[in-house]
Amino acid sequence: MNVSIDVKDDNKKTKIYAWVATTVYLILLPFIFMFAATSIMIFDSPSMSIPFGLSIIFLCFCVPLSIPFAIYFVWSRYSQKKYRESLQFCLLPLYIAVIAFIYNALVDTFIH
Repeated sequence: MNVSIDVKDDNKKTKIYAWVATTVYLILLPFIFMFAATSIMIFDSPSMSIPFGLSIIFLCFCVPLSIPFAIYFVWSRYSQKKYRESLQFCLLPLYIAVIAFIYNALVDTFIH
């Protein structure tokens, strides 16, 4: 009996997180895409090499491109009743954004 209650609680919690993540990501998608588009200005710095600049641009574009994948995987895992995986995919764009930010900070620190 407790197992079915736990599954129902996980179902409700995951559904709430999935809807919140989907809504927030869809609202932020145009702004994040504009941020990625402005990452091309990284080459305004004369000390930026082409490989590092292209890698930063690539990581910046990975963030908005990960949003549709995250939404798909959140809802597909939810429909398969894999609630833990669904919750992990809610955070996928945030993981990629953190990686891009850390890489950008490291390149900026060691290049300049």
